Amino acid sequence: MKHRIKLAGAFILATLLFTSCKDCETTTTQFDEKDVEWLVYDRGDTVRFLNEVGDTVAYTNTALIAEQVPGEGYNISDNCIGHFDIQAYSVMEDVARNSASTYKNPGLATYFLKRENSLEVSVAVDERGEYKLNLAQPTYPSVEVNDVLYNDVYELTNNDASKVTNVKRILFNKQSGFLSVEFYNDKKLELIFE
Repeated sequence: MKHRIKLAGAFILATLLFTSCKDCETTTTQFDEKDVEWLVYDRGDTVRFLNEVGDTVAYTNTALIAEQVPGEGYNISDNCIGHFDIQAYSVMEDVARNSASTYKNPGLATYFLKRENSLEVSVAVDERGEYKLNLAQPTYPSVEVNDVLYNDVYELTNNDASKVTNVKRILFNKQSGFLSVEFYNDKKLELIFE
C-alpha cells in the first residue's frame, strides 16, 4: 500500500509540471489500485532467489516511479499536449553484486502503461530485453517453483539463443512478481517463498 501513496504523489507532481502550459486544456489518464498491483514490490522490499548452484541472491526494490507521457497522437515536443497517459515501473536489483563478481545478476523490472482504454504490462531483464504480458490469458493456471504452488502464471520465452546470457524463460505472476528467470547459459533465479 505504501507504494500506491508514493506513486500517487509522483503522479500529482508530474501533472503539475506537465500541465503548466497556458491556454491548453489537458486531460490525464488515471490509474487505479488494480493497475498498481502489477508492480508487486514496495520501495525497499527485498526478495530472495535461489540460483543455479544453490546460493541465495537478494534483490531489493531500488525504484518505484510513476510519470506522465504524451497520449496517443501527441509528442513531447508539441506546444500543447491535450492528453497524457501514465506509465509506472518498479526496479529490483541485486544490490550486493560488485564489479569483481564473475556473474552479475541483471536487474529485473515491471512496467505498465495506462492509456485511456488499455493497460499494457511488461517485465524486463536489464540489457536482455522487455517482454509484454498477455493480461487476458495467463499461460498456466498454476505452476510450482521451489516447492511452492503459484496461480495465474505468465510464461515469457525468448527463442534467441545467439548469446548465452540471453533470457530463455521468465515465470511471473501478479501476486509474487518474478517467480523464475532462466538464461541460455544455464544460469537461473527461482523465487524463495518467504
